[in-house]
Amino acid sequence: MKIRMIVAAAVAATAAVIGSTTAVQAATTVQAAHQPAKHLPSTVKAWSAAWSGTDPAALGKLFTANGTYTDHAIGATMTGREQIAGWKARTDSMIENVHVTVRAAWRDGGHHITIRGVYAGHIKGAPKPFAVPSVTLLDTDGRRITANQDFYNLADVLAQSGLPADWTPSAG
Repeated sequence: MKIRMIVAAAVAATAAVIGSTTAVQAATTVQAAHQPAKHLPSTVKAWSAAWSGTDPAALGKLFTANGTYTDHAIGATMTGREQIAGWKARTDSMIENVHVTVRAAWRDGGHHITIRGVYAGHIKGAPKPFAVPSVTLLDTDGRRITANQDFYNLADVLAQSGLPADWTPSAG
């Protein structure tokens, strides 16, 4: 687990150091040069389909009753199926066509999965859509997700969207 956290932190730090312009170019290149990964673990397929779908409960159902979902870019953690489904519903209400494209996924032989992908959508009211590199760490109990940690660069999301760096969603 420590190695996975170090790798994820390194990926997040690298994305932050690279900067918005380079990350925008990298995300665009990734989208143009790669097709979605094939032969993925069933958990990854279900997770990606739930994020890219329109039924928030579908995401929540993938988790154990006390599973956690952490979005490190936003600094938020949700616990339990209801809160996780609520997070997906809130995301859907703020971001049009929100979706995840999985580029690769690795299972460590046990209950840990690392996903490399692109997180994309169009923040409602923003001038442009975004597509940023992302890394997700999933822990499972063999059947359901016990923990989900998402890493992506929020500054790149805002820059690509044409929003100021200090933008926050309006209440309501």
